[in-house]
Amino acid sequence: MGKHIKKPVAAPRTKAALLASAGIGVFATASFAQVAAPNAPLKMQTDYFGYAASASLRGGYSDNINLSRSGLKEDEFSISTMFSGGAIVSTHRVTAIALGDLDFSYLINQGDFVVNQNIGATSTFTGVDNWLYFDLSGATSRQLLGDQARFSGNINAGRNQRANVHNYSASPYVFHEFSDSSTTELRYRFSQVFVDESGSLSSFLTGNSVSDSITHEVLAQYDSGRKLDRMRFRLTAYGSDTTEDGVSIFPDFGYKQGALSADLQFSLTDRFALSGAVGYDEMETQGAAAVFFNDADLSGFFWRAGFTAQPGPRSSIRIEYGERYGDDFIDASARYQISQRFAFTAGASRSFRTRAQSVTSQFSTTQRETLEFADRLREGQELPARDIIEAATFYSSGRNFGSAQTSGVSVTDSAFATLTGDFDMTEISLNGFYSDDNFGYRQIETYGAGLNLNRRLARRVTGYGSVSYRRTDTAFDPATCEANPLIFGLDTMDPLFNAVTDCASLAAQNGVTNTVIGQIGASYRIYENASIFVEATHTERFSPNALLEYNENNLLAGITVDF
Repeated sequence: MGKHIKKPVAAPRTKAALLASAGIGVFATASFAQVAAPNAPLKMQTDYFGYAASASLRGGYSDNINLSRSGLKEDEFSISTMFSGGAIVSTHRVTAIALGDLDFSYLINQGDFVVNQNIGATSTFTGVDNWLYFDLSGATSRQLLGDQARFSGNINAGRNQRANVHNYSASPYVFHEFSDSSTTELRYRFSQVFVDESGSLSSFLTGNSVSDSITHEVLAQYDSGRKLDRMRFRLTAYGSDTTEDGVSIFPDFGYKQGALSADLQFSLTDRFALSGAVGYDEMETQGAAAVFFNDADLSGFFWRAGFTAQPGPRSSIRIEYGERYGDDFIDASARYQISQRFAFTAGASRSFRTRAQSVTSQFSTTQRETLEFADRLREGQELPARDIIEAATFYSSGRNFGSAQTSGVSVTDSAFATLTGDFDMTEISLNGFYSDDNFGYRQIETYGAGLNLNRRLARRVTGYGSVSYRRTDTAFDPATCEANPLIFGLDTMDPLFNAVTDCASLAAQNGVTNTVIGQIGASYRIYENASIFVEATHTERFSPNALLEYNENNLLAGITVDF
């Protein structure tokens, strides 16, 4: 395969949309269940090619297609065709995986034809074994326009609350594993995100914009691997330059970062090690970001210290406490394979990022996982490819309601936990997430949880259901808005502009929201590769601010054919 594997250690947009979103975390909901429901695992048909695919014809009804508050509801009937599938090509030099859902819907009452896509692909090319590689990834999906954007268990509801987001990244690099298991890596990566929110009406609700983003990154790293008996260390030099170009009245955001770090792990026993890191950041904020962040607070020495343990052959945990970007934080990861069919994972981290470029820290992890995934398929396993695509792109899985886009740079603390089980008759997943984003001029806190259950009730009958919850709190000081109206998407050249009135109106569209989505459905297999299904979904948003509340009931039925 030519792979390298590190051994594991014990139309001008005058007002686009949104105040930041922290909804990147795992969030179980029915929202994408309609798009992602056929999640057939990939398997190899030949030594180098495999695929899974399905097509669905469906009809639906919504009693609130625009997700409007009470008294303003409009119902809608729809018919749609959805194609889902994935494919893998894997040779000695090239491994490529594509996965996605493409929905074509016709809204009968509105007389409107709409498209919903959620497609991702990643590939890795081997130029010279154990030396020269090239990674290329991309995705396109519809994502929420901000934290308080309205969403439901119906992919066609609230279309003006979403935008088409297209992204790609290209990364040539040198990687070499020496005979003593130590490794070195030299990498460059270019990534770009396009946010196409033309026609969105969310701007009238939030008054902020989403801009296109470009990032250049360079990395030089040496990892000692198993070279030393009880100690492993990693030396890293990293640099990046990120710019989000402002459009129309909106300013540019950007920052440059240079970082040197040394990670160390010292084993006291075969199952317990002390671990940590020290390093130095040099940060330079640019454009509007420089107004709200002090470079001196973001720059300077950082550290973290803790332990890494492997309590048993099926479990591992790492917990480290430290300080970076002017505040303390916890960096952690945990994994426990409770049984062959039951697994738990969790993690926590701190980052400084633009929302659009939040995925640009994966680096060689994606390449290794892609190649390992191909090897497992070649061994005869049948596996879903979603985790691989998610790691490499902004691909939005059925485990979350979709990423939300916003402008600005933030210091973000995030955490997640997931518990999954796959039994003979039942599949179950329970997950939770937390995110706290500080954009300098506004604070966004989001947390939530979700439960998904799939149960085979009889030889031909399967029942499924889910319930999910998300709480979002968006807060900003109206005085900050009055002093910096452009940051909040307010046009100071508008003859009717009034800083006090407009900022107060904007504040009225923010606050605390609690969104709950419940779904129940069943499918009946009428032929070996064909099933009919029916499902019902209810969405309810609660808020102290009645303007932010809404609810929707949605019914969907159809037939799915697997290929």
